[in-house]
Amino acid sequence: MIADDHARYVAASGPTRQLTGYDSNELATLSVWDLTPLPNTPEGQGLWQQFIEAGTQEGHYLLRHRDGRAVDARYVALANIAPGWHLSAVAESPDMPASLSGR
Repeated sequence: MIADDHARYVAASGPTRQLTGYDSNELATLSVWDLTPLPNTPEGQGLWQQFIEAGTQEGHYLLRHRDGRAVDARYVALANIAPGWHLSAVAESPDMPASLSGR
């Protein structure tokens, strides 16, 4: 997935669309907050800014699928792959490496 500085999705791959249940057009209307249990709050915005400033982030969270069910997911993310664009790889936990280094 690619998101902009405001955490709005710009693009998503086929596997991401399968994982989330949303098609490309729908994802383009959503933000990071729409797919995660973390609401769009000042705290969430602060975490987003920390990610952008740090340049990388990885972790575990429950992704909210379009049908409302929780998907146990891991993610790795790189900030500023292009000015204002941030890349994330998200997969169900058993399918995702534990870190950017492959551990």
